[in-house]
Amino acid sequence: MATILSSLSTPATQVNVRAGASQSVALDKQGAGISVALDNASPVAVSSSYQLNLRTARAVLVPQTYDQAGFVPDPASQWLENKSDDTFSYMLEQNARLTTVSGRFNGVASGVIERFQTTQGDFKQAVVATYPAQSNANQNVAELSQARLNNLRENADQSMGLSVTLASGRSIEFSIKSNVDGLSVEASSSAQLTESESRALEKLAAGLEKTANSYFADQRINLDALANFDTFAISSLKLEIKVGEQELNFNINQSHHQLNIKSASGQIDIDVSHDNPGLRGNAAQRNKAIQLFLGQIDTAGNRGGADKELVSLYKDAFSIMQKINTEEDGSDLSTQLPGRAPSFWDDAAQPLLTGLADFNAKITGVVSTPNPAHLQESDYFNYQVSQKTTQQGHAANGSISQILDSRLSAAFHQELKSNEKPVLSSDRNSQSYRYSKVEDHASNKLILGFDKNQLNSASLEKSSDRLLSVSSYELGKLVSTQTHPDKQDSKINLHVNTGPHASASAQAQQRLRMVDSLRNQIFLD
Repeated sequence: MATILSSLSTPATQVNVRAGASQSVALDKQGAGISVALDNASPVAVSSSYQLNLRTARAVLVPQTYDQAGFVPDPASQWLENKSDDTFSYMLEQNARLTTVSGRFNGVASGVIERFQTTQGDFKQAVVATYPAQSNANQNVAELSQARLNNLRENADQSMGLSVTLASGRSIEFSIKSNVDGLSVEASSSAQLTESESRALEKLAAGLEKTANSYFADQRINLDALANFDTFAISSLKLEIKVGEQELNFNINQSHHQLNIKSASGQIDIDVSHDNPGLRGNAAQRNKAIQLFLGQIDTAGNRGGADKELVSLYKDAFSIMQKINTEEDGSDLSTQLPGRAPSFWDDAAQPLLTGLADFNAKITGVVSTPNPAHLQESDYFNYQVSQKTTQQGHAANGSISQILDSRLSAAFHQELKSNEKPVLSSDRNSQSYRYSKVEDHASNKLILGFDKNQLNSASLEKSSDRLLSVSSYELGKLVSTQTHPDKQDSKINLHVNTGPHASASAQAQQRLRMVDSLRNQIFLD
């Protein structure tokens, strides 16, 4: 371990699922489902729109039932679960006739909340298509429709659910489900709402509608639309969306934002904590930090042979989760998270921290066994990075520590003369390839000390342990195995000379040199 001990009194050493993007859909003539087009992956830019781009997610075929020509059969009539002539039921009937996902969900998200407000109680409504030509002589239309409704609620092709926990402790549940047979909605509450809760729910309806439109029409999640809720009346929200194999879960309360995305490519889990909002940096510092973390996932993805579409989705999600409800947003929730730093905090130390909210972010690719001749050779990609900030002390004296940690575990196959994935089979002639395994761990720990409300010491410990193992095969025969270990450790200790002969101006200069020496050093290499 290399250790540097110094006093500052001397010089210191980054699925475009088009099912609902327009008023028409391309259908698989074989009846497999909705055809999906993918845009080419592009660099992810940090945007203030806070909309999660799902265009790069792997294509998902949504199972549905079509006629022989490949189209949704036009129902001769519709069966309404609960007879009603209200405008919301009429809208459901009209939407249920549409063949695009965006058309099906248009207006329903806000409509179900407004209908709940009018009813002031639990309700269900559904519209199910009836096809006389498919009727069984032993069953009437109502029985067949009820069977289709049960299947719709249990096996929806697309669904959206919102759980709302009120500050009073009461809860509300909303559900929208769709498949080729029809459209279903449900709403339930544990108790009648107060006037203020009703107003907060009314405001939430607009946010949920924006979220639904951005997702089902353009495969984006407008997280900011949901995050902007009345925190005096609502304590937390939970959004769940499912489209075929793709699932999205977003949980938000006053201290945590959690996002989970599952697709055919893998899974992404991001948890952002706002327990220390007073230690976050300004917009410029956060944007710079976000770009550095995006560069690290690119590096990890290239080193570990990750699915590029999954990495691109992760980058977009990470950026957005760090930018929601920051001070520049002006959203209601951000005003409930005042930036209160510890009493001993010295603003001069701000450049030494990342400027981001604490987080734990994981990306997990699907596991595959592409080589039938060596089934023990699995392809996988697991990457996790986290930040944890803690503070101790009170009044004018104390300390703050910030720890960054990353772990990469991956394995993948490549052609011998390129980085492309090989086509492997039981044929001996296909068995010429490289099989690589990666195990990396890196950790940085920064500790800042404060005395009389001023930065007076800093220490930074950095460690990394990386291992790459590559086995090469030619015509099924192992010809070489190489390992590439790389282990490094370092420690820097700096402090301000506060002795009796140290002048205030000299101490100020020492603090400046301390900050200059450690600026941006907290980030993982």
